[in-house]
Amino acid sequence: MKLIEIFRSLQGEGPAMGRPALFIRLSGCNLNCEGCDTDLKPSLDLSVLELLKRIEGQGKRVIITGGEPTLQMNELVDLICRLYSRGMEIHIESNGTNTIPLDILEKIHCAVVSPKKGSDFNLGFWANKSNVHLKFVLGKPDWCWNEEELKQLIPILDRERVWIMAYGTDQGMQNASEAWDLALKLGTNYSDRLHIRLKRS
Repeated sequence: MKLIEIFRSLQGEGPAMGRPALFIRLSGCNLNCEGCDTDLKPSLDLSVLELLKRIEGQGKRVIITGGEPTLQMNELVDLICRLYSRGMEIHIESNGTNTIPLDILEKIHCAVVSPKKGSDFNLGFWANKSNVHLKFVLGKPDWCWNEEELKQLIPILDRERVWIMAYGTDQGMQNASEAWDLALKLGTNYSDRLHIRLKRS
């Protein structure tokens, strides 16, 4: 697998916010979002078995992120199956443009799908899966969502599994209040970005 990094931290956003986890960040992405805060160049090239050896004994919660993890689908499926057989709590973060086989998705404790406006994401596939949370980023870049768009989209979704998060890569998170107010208005969850607020990885 081509990886950017492996590290332990607290989850900074979404439904597992504040919880400790081991992060496996895979390289490569099929989108080119303005303001992306991730260096997508690989620094590690490991087999699934080598990766498992490297993370052994580092906790039960694993978050597979990117980049876009589903671009390495064969290896991703193998990794998820092996983590599941070891009793790991598996989380994954995706832009939703590639669906995950249903038998594999069932092994994932929590999938956070963050659809980017204008991308070819399959909302119908993700929206009715009980372990999938949808995270919409509110902001000015062309891939972000605005208030009017979310007012139209969110009523057809399960609000318990919808999160609104402000776009921001600086500590001030200037649009956070707007995202908070919109989440309250629409009856969804609000997600902060704790790692940005506190300047942590």
